[in-house]
This record gives sequence, structure tokens and C-alpha cells, in this order.
Amino acid sequence: MYTTDTLLISCGCNQFALANLSQDSSNEGAPSGEEAQRASMTISEALAACLTQAVRERRVASGVLDCAKLLGCRPGRVMLCILPEVRQHDVAVHIEHVLIRSFCKENDIRLLTVKDEQRLTELVTPNGESQESYVSCLLVESPVDGQSEADEFVCGYHDVIMARDILPKPVIQLPD
Repeated sequence: MYTTDTLLISCGCNQFALANLSQDSSNEGAPSGEEAQRASMTISEALAACLTQAVRERRVASGVLDCAKLLGCRPGRVMLCILPEVRQHDVAVHIEHVLIRSFCKENDIRLLTVKDEQRLTELVTPNGESQESYVSCLLVESPVDGQSEADEFVCGYHDVIMARDILPKPVIQLPD
């Protein structure tokens, strides 16, 4: 028998589904509680979980200089690039983002844009540390021991939704 695990991806008012068809003879009937919970995960929640885990494992580079160093020496280790939405009339950040987007595209690095730079800063700044981190660019390295469910969800979202030639690209609102 074939079962389908479906992940719903919410982006604004749109929902997208990622289906993973797998052969399983032992799992017949309704989905388990864990599968139902996974099906209701949004891209916002998955990205927040992915970032929290990456910070805990010290797999995050933030700011243009740290990101440039990582991209210069180990671009193949970068799982994901996250850019906050550019504020109007901030020419310097706009130029940085254009260059980073180009580099990511050339090197097949997944790229997501988030709405709230302040919330992004809160997610990647451990408790007790100053929130003066500059997150005009944020890179998440691939984990050495395999991707978590949140990592897979975020990468799957990018591969299904963001990699298409649909414009404008969705901007992710991080959860509070």
C-alpha cells in the first residue's frame, strides 16, 4: 500500500502542499498525531525552528563580512541564505542584496526573503547577548549529521515554490 505524507506550506493567504509518496505496508488508516502536526506546520514555523536549531549548533553566519568569508571559502556548505526585505531608499543594502542574490544563484544556494528584520535578529541572537547583530544577510550551513524535519521542510518549500519562475517571490512573515 502507498501512503502520502503531505506538508502544507502557508505563504500569505496561499497554501501549498508537498507530498511525499512512500511505500508502507504497516501504516494503514488515518495519519498519526505526529503526521497531523507535521501537516499543519507553516513555512514560518519551519523557518523559525530551522534558525533556532542552526543558532544552537553554531551554523549561522550573519552580516555581509561573515557571510562573504563563508561564501568565499565554503559555498558548498551553505544550505540556505536568508535576506530581510529591503527598506525603501536603503541603497547600500539593496546593492548588497543584489550581489548576494547573484552569488547564490550562481552557486545554487537556496534563497529566502523574510518580512521582519527585527524578528529575524531576535531569532538568531541568543538570550542575554546584545541585539546589535547586523542581519542584512544570514547564511545557514548544512548540518553535518543530516537535516532535521524543519530543515527538510524549508528546503522543500524553496525547491517547490521559490525555484519556480513565478514573480513576485513570496516574502515569509516570521512567527512572533
